[in-house]
Amino acid sequence: MKETAPVNGPLGYFDQQVLAAYRNESDKWLVETDFFEGRVSVRSDYYEGLDEVAREGCYINVLFGFRTLVGGDLAVVAWLPDLVDKSKGHLDRWRGFVLADPQWAPEDDRFELWTRRYLQGDWHVENGVRAQLADVVQTARGLTGAVLGVPLFKHEIPASLSFPSAQNTHRYQDAHADLYRYLVDGIDKGCLKALSIHLRASVNVDSSKTVAALRALLPQLEPSGAFNRAVDLVSAQRRPAGHEARPSAQACRAFEQYTEDLQLVVGGLRELIGALETACGADAQRATRRWHAMSQMPRIARPSEGHYSICQAALMTGKTVDRVEYGFRHEIQGVHESELLILHFTDGSIVSIHTGSNASNLAHRHTGLEPDEFHVSFHVHWVPSL
Repeated sequence: MKETAPVNGPLGYFDQQVLAAYRNESDKWLVETDFFEGRVSVRSDYYEGLDEVAREGCYINVLFGFRTLVGGDLAVVAWLPDLVDKSKGHLDRWRGFVLADPQWAPEDDRFELWTRRYLQGDWHVENGVRAQLADVVQTARGLTGAVLGVPLFKHEIPASLSFPSAQNTHRYQDAHADLYRYLVDGIDKGCLKALSIHLRASVNVDSSKTVAALRALLPQLEPSGAFNRAVDLVSAQRRPAGHEARPSAQACRAFEQYTEDLQLVVGGLRELIGALETACGADAQRATRRWHAMSQMPRIARPSEGHYSICQAALMTGKTVDRVEYGFRHEIQGVHESELLILHFTDGSIVSIHTGSNASNLAHRHTGLEPDEFHVSFHVHWVPSL
């Protein structure tokens, strides 16, 4: 790299098109972008399918940021140790895009944020707008998932959501077309039907477009509010990329404008979450925590046989717990250690729950194993109420 162009310490500067080849082979590589930061890495499923020799040549995990050139175009600024030391098989790909004599814009908030976070270790730097968008979409999904049983948006916002890859109108419109898939096409009609039933509203969801149905169900979303302005903007900018024979590309500040658009979308979704909180009668953050906890709950794969002692757990139905004891069961010689739960109910009944194990069977089959060397624990997973 030093022979090709001067570098600024551990940083190297590259034309943004260096990322295009990775985006084109999305089955192999993952390109993550946000307002001031990004990463290009190998997909784990692709990597795991290679032999050891091929893995060494294809591995990449490069952290990068953006820096603005005098003309307004963006350069990729990469952390060279990630490339030279960890991703050697990709050096030739990057060499052809090195900027030999870049002239930087005098003021560049984006690059300053990147250097503050990754070079100066300032983790008080707020996340980029794509990360904020992912957070509000997840909150909307969590609120509706917990209350209605169906998340409003079918998909989370991926780290690979496309920002404009060049400063022109075509790439700007393409980025909006990608966003449209999550923001509009991604609205789940099943959730809208559940919301209609919850509100006892006479809205024919099946015969309405998703956004129109959502507006009808939540009239508190003002026509001139952030949510409606955001959806209208994304729809308008997506249309040329998806339906029309568009005119030739024109130079524009695509990256900056798209960033402002995403900020409007984030504000609009926060407005939507407020309306959903009122409609669902639940706090969004608490509901999201519950929904996440529910998604992590273990599932029952098959029922127990009738003679198993666990079937007695059904006797707890309808009872009220008065107090709970928990700790380690007293030691039994030649038996594995175990935790113990004892639940006392207000009607005087008591149930104990401890762990069983096949440790004794294993010890008989394999020499050198003793049952009391095993320790079986409970894994308690708590789901909070709404």
